[in-house]
Amino acid sequence: MGYRSEVALAVSKDAMAQFLTTLAKSPPARQLCFEFSDEVVKDYEDEEGALLFKWTQIKWYEGYESIDALTDFMDWCDAEEDEDMSEGYKFVRVGEDSDDIESRGFGFMYLYPVTSIHSANG
Repeated sequence: MGYRSEVALAVSKDAMAQFLTTLAKSPPARQLCFEFSDEVVKDYEDEEGALLFKWTQIKWYEGYESIDALTDFMDWCDAEEDEDMSEGYKFVRVGEDSDDIESRGFGFMYLYPVTSIHSANG
């Protein structure tokens, strides 16, 4: 079955051109976002043109072409020196293990991981 994660990726209109270029170069990444995501929110956080993609129970592994393409997009945003594109996206991944949490990008302040304790009897 494999290790699964819950993942969210939000992309602002400022980073959208590079994001769409990434998807154009990688059909598997395009499919992952627009066909296999569990939820797509347009104009996320009331930002015109922003998109939020959410996946539950996804195998988010390096080496998968779709995952690598989206990682390359985030790396590009983080490395872009002319404009601070790290504010143009937000990525959050929560794995099955309690300490397996990853967050990248500085946009979308209301997208963040939350952990809690659940019990069967309340």
